[in-house]
Amino acid sequence: MSKKLLKLFSVVFAVMLVFSSTFAAEAASKSSLESQKNKIQNEINESQKKIDQLKADKSKQLEYLNALQAKIDLIQDKLDNLEDQRDSLQNEIDAIEDKIEKTEAEIEETQKRIEKKKQEFKEVYEVYCQRLRAMYISGNVSTLEMFLETGMDMSSMLTRAEMVKQVSENDKKTLDELMVKMKEIEEERQALADKKLELDKDKEALDTQKKELQSSIDEIASSKKELDDEAAEANSLIRSIDSTQSKIMETIETDRKKLQQIENELRNANNTVKPGGSYTPGSGRLGYPTSYRTISAGYPNYPSGRYHGGIDFPCPSGTPVYAADSGYVTVATYSNVSYGNRVMINHGNGLSTLYAHNSSLVVSVGQPVTKGQLIAYSGNTGNSTGPHCHFEVRLGDGLTRVNPRNYLG
Repeated sequence: MSKKLLKLFSVVFAVMLVFSSTFAAEAASKSSLESQKNKIQNEINESQKKIDQLKADKSKQLEYLNALQAKIDLIQDKLDNLEDQRDSLQNEIDAIEDKIEKTEAEIEETQKRIEKKKQEFKEVYEVYCQRLRAMYISGNVSTLEMFLETGMDMSSMLTRAEMVKQVSENDKKTLDELMVKMKEIEEERQALADKKLELDKDKEALDTQKKELQSSIDEIASSKKELDDEAAEANSLIRSIDSTQSKIMETIETDRKKLQQIENELRNANNTVKPGGSYTPGSGRLGYPTSYRTISAGYPNYPSGRYHGGIDFPCPSGTPVYAADSGYVTVATYSNVSYGNRVMINHGNGLSTLYAHNSSLVVSVGQPVTKGQLIAYSGNTGNSTGPHCHFEVRLGDGLTRVNPRNYLG
């Protein structure tokens, strides 16, 4: 086997080792995700049992709501797991498709080499056949015949003997070359057959992975529908519980990616927006954002036990909302999801405040504001069960939520 072929097989073998190790790692990851999904599903089943027990007893509405929320959180965990599985499968599919593409290119290159070697073999073979024909036509001259020929002196005999020897050695060299080329062609053909077999296996694996991917996509769709149904029931229950202003809550948002996107936008704005003019940093002691002081839901939980990142002041839509301290506006966004129409103010010294669910805004991004200045009018936009002002206090570049009561004076 030639050095070039040895080098080629070494490269192919190395590539196969890389792919096999990659697939092994991905298989382990897939197994871990599947195990995690099964664990979450078991927890969902247990949560459903609790829901079924509480559903008939309307006097336990908050407990029932908590059970629904727990199931919703688990379904969201399941969705995250399924999406990770989907992404893992897609990565495997991409890797297999890349491998198939490379193998097909190698097959094409190998086929070209075979054709080239076949042509070389043909050319050498034709030369060899011509030699055989010439020897047959001229007859096979032996050394003995040369000695018996009359009229041939020793010098002539030696010259002719040397010519016969050279012809014989040349024929042997040609024959050896033919055998080498035949062996190379056979090795290339075997390599081609192996590559085609590998290609068939990869295509079969690709088909299996695509079926698994579609199954994962279908399960994601089914889980999203289940999530939407449970969230709709939970939000309906929240509205029935919140028959009075003293129990106003934000409704459940089921899209974690959307919530994370909003958080990222808040952080980005708070860290990049600069004041449009000179401003006075706040004192750190905050005033109330509305003239209404009753708190319907505090920090860090609603009466139901669900997380709440701020405090809520129930008030009629259109109630003035004021800046809790001096600073400048970093967010003034109109939206009907999550926080709804929201304003965020950077007060300097790592302190920021957020005002959500407003009906309208009266400030713009970059605008300096003073403590007590009108910034918005309260409302019921976004995920809200009634008109109120949702107020948050956040610290640092990461906008970590803290208890607003510790800052209100």
